[in-house]
Amino acid sequence: MKKFISLFIVAILFSTLLIESVKSQDDSITVGFILAGTFNDRWNKDKDYFTEKFNQLGGKVIVRDCYDQVDNQISAAEEFVQLGIDGMIIVAVDATASAPAVEIAHKAGIPVMAYDRIILNAPLDYYISFNSVVVGEKMASAVINKLPEGNILYIGGPAEDYNSKLIRTGVFNILNPFKGTYKINAIQTSTWNQMDAFLVLQDYLTNGKELPDAIICGADVLVRGVVDVLIEQNALGSVIITGQDAELDICRMISRDEVEMTVYKPIEQLGDIASQIMWDIINGKEAKSNAKFNNELLDVPAFLLKPIAVNKENMKETIIKDNYYSKEQVYGE
Repeated sequence: MKKFISLFIVAILFSTLLIESVKSQDDSITVGFILAGTFNDRWNKDKDYFTEKFNQLGGKVIVRDCYDQVDNQISAAEEFVQLGIDGMIIVAVDATASAPAVEIAHKAGIPVMAYDRIILNAPLDYYISFNSVVVGEKMASAVINKLPEGNILYIGGPAEDYNSKLIRTGVFNILNPFKGTYKINAIQTSTWNQMDAFLVLQDYLTNGKELPDAIICGADVLVRGVVDVLIEQNALGSVIITGQDAELDICRMISRDEVEMTVYKPIEQLGDIASQIMWDIINGKEAKSNAKFNNELLDVPAFLLKPIAVNKENMKETIIKDNYYSKEQVYGE
C-alpha cells in the first residue's frame, strides 16, 4: 500500500513538472479556445480563422470541443488553468450555467473573452459578436418585403443561448407593428438541432395549425429541419424561409429558390478581430471596442460586427466575393 501511494505521489509530481517543462520550453502566448460544439460547419470555420490569425501574431491556440455540454466547458477551463494558459475564449453552451468556467479563469488571473455568445453574471474581460438584434430584424424584414399578408411563424432557438433572446427581439421589432396585417405565431426549440426543429414544426402542424406562408428560423441549422417537414408536405418552395449563418447547403437552397435568405456573418473578420483583441489584452494593451454589453454583473467592453442579409440576388456580391464559398460550391458550376 505504501509503495502504491509513493508511486501515486511520484506520478503527480511528474505531471506537474511536465506541465512546467512544456511552459518553460515554449514561451509563446497561449490561449485556450473552449467551443460549445462543432456539429455545424460554422464553428469549425470560427476555430480555424481564429487559430490562423493568432498563430500569425506569434501565439498558440489549444482548442476543446465540449459537445454542447456545460460540464465539459467547466472541465476545459480547469484544464487550461492547470496548463498555465495566458487567455481563454469561450463559446458558451449556456449563458448562465457556463459562468463558472469564467470564474475559474478569473480566480487564476486569466482574462476571458465571450465569443459570439454572451455569458451572464460572470467577470468577463471582453465580449465579441455580431449584433443579434439586427440579425433578427434582417430576417423578419426579408419576410415583410416578400409577403404582403398571411401567416408567419417564428421558430426560435434554445433559451440557454442568450442570442436567442436577442434574435427574437429583433424579429418582433419588425413584426409587431404589422400584427393587423399578419397572423403571427412563435415556437421554440430546446437545442440548435435540425431534428429538434423538425419535431417542433411537425408537432405545430399536427395540432391543427395551418401551414405558414413564411417561417423565420433562428439559425440555418433549424432551417434544415423546417425544409425536411416541407418536403414531407410537398410544400418546399412555396413557403418563404429565412435563417442565419450562411451555411453552404442553405446557400445552395437559396440559389434554387427553396429558401429566401440567410444572414451572413463574416466570421473570418470576427476571428481576425477577436484574435487581435485577445492578443492586446494579454499584452496589457488597450483593446478596441465599439460597444458596452451589460451581462447583469458589469458593463463588458464589446465589439459588435454588422451582419449582412444574403439572398439570391446578392449572393455573388457577398458570399462569393468574400471567398466564403466558391461559385462552384454554391452553384455547382
